[in-house]
Amino acid sequence: MLAYRIDTASALFPTDAPEGEVIAPNPARILFIGDAAASGYGVLNHGLAVVSQTARYVARERDTGCSWTTITNAELTMSRAVAELKNPSTDVDVVVIILGAPDVLLGTTATEWSTRLRQLVARVRQGPNAECPVVVAAIPPMYRFRAMPRFVQRILALQIHRLNRGSIDLAESMTGVSYSPFPHLETDGSFVQDVFNWRSVHSLWGRQLGETTANALGSSGSAR
Repeated sequence: MLAYRIDTASALFPTDAPEGEVIAPNPARILFIGDAAASGYGVLNHGLAVVSQTARYVARERDTGCSWTTITNAELTMSRAVAELKNPSTDVDVVVIILGAPDVLLGTTATEWSTRLRQLVARVRQGPNAECPVVVAAIPPMYRFRAMPRFVQRILALQIHRLNRGSIDLAESMTGVSYSPFPHLETDGSFVQDVFNWRSVHSLWGRQLGETTANALGSSGSAR
């Protein structure tokens, strides 16, 4: 976690406004809750980041407008996200959760992760949209991103698998909750940072997450 803090402190993050809008009829309103990735890790502006990429894909896929707001922080955990959403009065059509890296590094157990995720979904649905669909993004395979000791890779891979498994189980057991897998990044055994730039990773992830989000909105019938 200390290494993560050092990395995010020196990493490139956008300085423009993270919120945005695609002006067109029948706009879908999206709330993103996320950590460093949702904050735009590694890209020059928020238009290149996974949040904007996801929202714009939703607008294109549904041929409608779209507006989005964010609750993000590089160190936001699932537990902190529940606390951050103190006022669930925000009227949105779908909530997209992009969390996990800090929880992996802090050793959050699968039980605690699932419990907090269930609480977060419940808190979202205390707002005006009691049946608000929720999309849970898979935790990225951080152990593939850059060179690190093999034993660290194994620890991270196991922890990520446990937490993602908790998200999948919850999505299968709760109506209106969808799990979005991380896109396949073909690297031929190399590390992601040696094959892709962060802009490409955000774009590919936004397409995958946007597809899941558009499907969630389509099946819910909640977008206005």
